[in-house]
This record gives sequence, C-alpha cells and structure tokens, in this order.
Amino acid sequence: MAAPLAAYLGLQRPARRDAAYAVGLALFALFLCLGSADDFEQLERAWVILLTASLAIVLITARPRGYVASSLLAVAGAGGAAGILMVITHLTWGKVAGLVEHHYFLLARSLVDLVAPVGNPAREAINQSLVGGIRMLSGLLPGLVLLQSLAAMALAWALYHRIARQPRGEPLGPLAGFRFNDHLIWGVALSLLVVLLPRLSWTRALGGNLLLFFGGLYLVRGVAVLAAVAVAVGFTGLLANVVVLFVTVFLMPVVAVTALALGLTDTLVDWRLRLARAVSKP
Repeated sequence: MAAPLAAYLGLQRPARRDAAYAVGLALFALFLCLGSADDFEQLERAWVILLTASLAIVLITARPRGYVASSLLAVAGAGGAAGILMVITHLTWGKVAGLVEHHYFLLARSLVDLVAPVGNPAREAINQSLVGGIRMLSGLLPGLVLLQSLAAMALAWALYHRIARQPRGEPLGPLAGFRFNDHLIWGVALSLLVVLLPRLSWTRALGGNLLLFFGGLYLVRGVAVLAAVAVAVGFTGLLANVVVLFVTVFLMPVVAVTALALGLTDTLVDWRLRLARAVSKP
C-alpha cells in the first residue's frame, strides 16, 4: 500500500508537502524490500515493483482518471509485464505453485505446532485441512494477488485524498455506487473459454486465475447492488450491519452466488437504475 500511495502523492501535481510524503513513503517501501528473502518473497517484491511502475506510467501518460480506471489499467500493465518476464526467465506456473506451496507449508507447520502440539488428537485433521487449502491456493494465487492489488490501491487512493493538499480525481464513493466499464464482461467470457477449451495445463491455470479475478470484480459489483437495495429500503445502521454479518457468515455460498449473479447481470440490466426509477415513482 505504501508504494502506490507514494505514486499517487508524487505523480499527480503534488504540493511540496505531498512530494515530501511521497519520498518518505518510497524510502519506506524500499526499506521493506531490502534484506534477505526466500524465492517466494522475492516474487512478492517483484510484483510490488511491477505494480508501482505500471501505476506510475498510467498516472503520467493517461488523462486524470478515478480509482477504478487507473487501478485496472495498472493491474493489467503489471500482469502483462509479469507474463513477459515469466517467458523470458522460463518461470512456469508449476514453479510458481511450488514456491507458494513451500512457503505456506512452512507457515502451516508453525501454525499446527502452535494450535495442536504433538499428541493433540486434532493435529492430523487440522494439518490435512491446511494442506488442502494450501494446494488449492497455490494454483489460484495470481488471481488473488490481482484482487489484493486492487484492494491495496483502493486503500492508497482513500489515504491520498485525505493526505494530499489538492487531490486529483474523485474520492472513493459509497460501496452502493461501485461499478466499472461494462466491456469487462468480455474478460469473464474469454477466461471461461480458455478454461474450457484448451488442454494445456498452463492455459487452464491462466484462464482459471483470470476467471477468479474477473469473477471477484463482478462479485463486488453484485455486493454493491445489494448495498444499493439496502439503502433504498432503509436497511442501514448498526443492526443492519450485524444482520448482514451473520447472514454472510452462515450463508456464505448463497450470498456469494447471489452477489455474483447480480454483478454479472448488472451489465445488461443495470439493477440500480431500475431501482432508482422504482423508488422515484409516486
């Protein structure tokens, strides 16, 4: 988050104070990247560098944009650069998955030793659950990293509008207003096509991660539609938040499928526009 925030502060017509903050944050991010690191941590650092560089290029070359447009462009640029580097360095999806598994297996071993020491009857069950989760994560980490990058840039954008003397672009609005270009639906279609048609393992992995990324975007868009409905019917406040939390925890699959369906169909239907029309009718 520090590196994108430094880019926002330093590359959007900064005041002298903003430039000083940008330099400080850049030095802090550089400090975090120093020191010894295993192969997995080196991949993490390389991604942060690519993402920040891509965001800087977007901010310098493109006309002023809001968070959604600039972040999606930055992620796309960083993802493309990462793909090129993988080809040049002969880094395969299998190697990446192996690095992920090794890194999180070590963390899982420490967690199991802490939660269920040797002799605890629950140790084997906990270990198997963690191992299964890690193996699933290892193949989907790139897609999760893309979504995590968008979240980090959202936090950086919000802090930028609080810190900068004269911030450019619109601040983050309420969740109920979250949307993006409808043409991104083609990302869902093409990634699904890549998953279903080819038989090569690396293309399936690529398609699966892209499908996870675009699916995550539309899942959040569906949550935004649900938030707009809640606001329209007056279902807000602390009690509403508690109810939503319990429903989400105990009915997670139902909530996720509903939000994803709303997000995908919002491209064609525009549920919030229909809702606004319904509310405005006498």
